[in-house]
Amino acid sequence: MRIRLDDHTAVVTGANSGIGRATSALLSESGATVVGLDVSDDPNDGGAHFDDVVDDGELVVGDVSDPDDVDELFEVCRGYDEPSIAVNNAGIGSHGSIDEVSLEEWRRMYSIHVEGAYHVCRRALPAMVERGDGRIVNMSSVGALVPYEQSANYASAKGALVSMTRQLAGDYSEHGVRVNAVAPGIIRAGLEKADLVGKSAAELGDQARLVSATERTLLPYIGDPEDVAHAVTFLCSDAARFVTAQVLAVDGGWSV
Repeated sequence: MRIRLDDHTAVVTGANSGIGRATSALLSESGATVVGLDVSDDPNDGGAHFDDVVDDGELVVGDVSDPDDVDELFEVCRGYDEPSIAVNNAGIGSHGSIDEVSLEEWRRMYSIHVEGAYHVCRRALPAMVERGDGRIVNMSSVGALVPYEQSANYASAKGALVSMTRQLAGDYSEHGVRVNAVAPGIIRAGLEKADLVGKSAAELGDQARLVSATERTLLPYIGDPEDVAHAVTFLCSDAARFVTAQVLAVDGGWSV
């Protein structure tokens, strides 16, 4: 099955690295115009720039938690067309149980993951409803489905996105707007399962916390950003025309 998204315009947040860049690239390859938002013009993973992987569209530098920056994203997007696709991917990581996470850190997590999706959806939905067609994908996490140790604010924010996804689907599906979420597991470009399992914490350093999650991943390998991008692109396509209010786990079987 070859997915085509010709005549569609997409907004993607967190678009200049990792999953967001891979999603932007695949949406573009499938024929969509893609306008991205990211806090930095420099990819934080040292990979290709958004402009190098997207044929038609551009990157807006801004913070998804800032309504003015999201206004700018939509102003630029409307120079191409109203978006028929919105991918709420922007996010930050965290480490700590609830007694270790400050109120400032808690609020910052929600302002990006949850309020950021709110800002995008508020601006995207009116035109989608008027058109009678819209596709929204929220980037959740396996941490919203099963306990994810030492990730109190991250996992709970991702859980809020799952509830938001279902609520939006309930409110807007009658208008032809489909709303789904993707829940990635361990996604690390260039990292193999054997690089983690069986190693000591001293050997792994910052990667040590991934070991237990990797051991619970049923498949013998770790996911790449492109694995998630394919799931997102499917949900944005006509192939998923009868799919809404769903959470698609892309986690190698971790959440089973």
